[in-house]
Amino acid sequence: MIYADTDFFIALVKDDDWLQERAAAIASEYEGEIYTTRMTLLELLVISDRFEFDRMEALSYALEIASIPEDETVLFQAADYMDQHGRTAFDAYHLAYADTDPIISSDNAFDAVTDDRVPIEDRTPE
Repeated sequence: MIYADTDFFIALVKDDDWLQERAAAIASEYEGEIYTTRMTLLELLVISDRFEFDRMEALSYALEIASIPEDETVLFQAADYMDQHGRTAFDAYHLAYADTDPIISSDNAFDAVTDDRVPIEDRTPE
């Protein structure tokens, strides 16, 4: 399984996102293996006005791509990531929820905590 954080879904639903093509390729490559959290979907709702995308469409699309298993102990793990690694609440929650699975994200802040990030951004030099 592979965990997707919020910016993966933003790249997929936001018009003209520079990461959209790569995110779509990752969604296709890992079809049936991607999961996320309710918090990620809530975060999509929080930012939907700022990025001007259709909330219902975004949620529907995200749920087609990803499953959403839940585990309450993740909150305690997130608190530990905040204390031990100085991560924000959202980043710590993503890390804790992913546990030992790779994280699909363009946020290189995860690289300080895990070596297993699947980058959305293109890492090849131009």
